[in-house]
Amino acid sequence: MSGAERGHPGRSAFAPHEQGRIPKWAAKSWPLRPGRPRSVIFTPLLAAILVSVALTGCGEKPDSPSGSTLSVKPRQNTLATATPSIEPILTAWQQGDQAGAAARVLETDWKQRPLFSSGTTLSLSEAQFQALPSATREAKSPEMLAQVGELKKLAEAVAQSGRDAAARKDIAQARKHFVALKGFGDALDGPECLGIVRLTGQAVRKKAAAESAKLGM
Repeated sequence: MSGAERGHPGRSAFAPHEQGRIPKWAAKSWPLRPGRPRSVIFTPLLAAILVSVALTGCGEKPDSPSGSTLSVKPRQNTLATATPSIEPILTAWQQGDQAGAAARVLETDWKQRPLFSSGTTLSLSEAQFQALPSATREAKSPEMLAQVGELKKLAEAVAQSGRDAAARKDIAQARKHFVALKGFGDALDGPECLGIVRLTGQAVRKKAAAESAKLGM
């Protein structure tokens, strides 16, 4: 028996051209030995992993952290859905509740927009109104002038309530009326308003300043 057959140290049991190769039947069971090519042993396992990753990437989608589908809610147009500041006040005034309408002027945030309902004549800016056909402007003018007249009456009612409070020596209440009246005038004088509405606002603001001066404000 040759030295290779007796397991002589340093001798291989395989033919010279098969040295350094591992039989297929032993590839998974033999331990890794120094000098043996690592790829020979781990190639089947590596291939299986790569196939699994590829299939996972193609067929599955990652779940959201909470396990639910994320959704984006459409942004709401708060300007379009907000109640106009003057709308409920004018409604109360025109229905005969002058005292209630005047009181609401004190409670209203006059920085809030819009002032008038969309689609009404008073909701137009001066540029938008002038861009209308001449016949349309003439048709809308009577309604516009009537509403502006109501705004003037409302402002005068608030001013009179302030004067009445001052006459009762209720200076704090009188001051509250005139401050609200100024805010009302400032709102009507906004750049988005009709020219005639802006002129009304300027007159209301002057009235508020004159009444406040009487109180030493």
